[in-house]
Amino acid sequence: MNDKKEEERSGSSFTDILITLAVGLSVGFVVGILFAPKSGKETRKEIKEKSEEVIKKGRESLGTVAEKTKEYVEKGKGKLAELRDISEEFIGKGKEKISDISKVLSSKSSDTGQKVKKVMKKGKAAAKKVEEELS
Repeated sequence: MNDKKEEERSGSSFTDILITLAVGLSVGFVVGILFAPKSGKETRKEIKEKSEEVIKKGRESLGTVAEKTKEYVEKGKGKLAELRDISEEFIGKGKEKISDISKVLSSKSSDTGQKVKKVMKKGKAAAKKVEEELS
């Protein structure tokens, strides 16, 4: 359970870092252009270079996010398989227990039925005896 919370926190903090990085780069880029005493041609060239740099970093970040996502999916698949194995084992043990209990109950009910028949025979015999004595 703690592993799950840590994974959620690390995923969340990773996303937070990416967002912070993107916002920081954007703000720095805009402020740099606004206060730079350069000609239009130089500014356009710088905008182009910075845009390409931001796009490159964005692609790298996207690649990292994709890799992390794949890792989480694989971990999830592993956990799911693990849970399936555990549940199948649990169900198998449950079926065995039910079968054992069924056998015991069947045996006990057969024994009980025979005992009831014996008691009924004795009761009938005793009733006949009493009836004969009373007659």
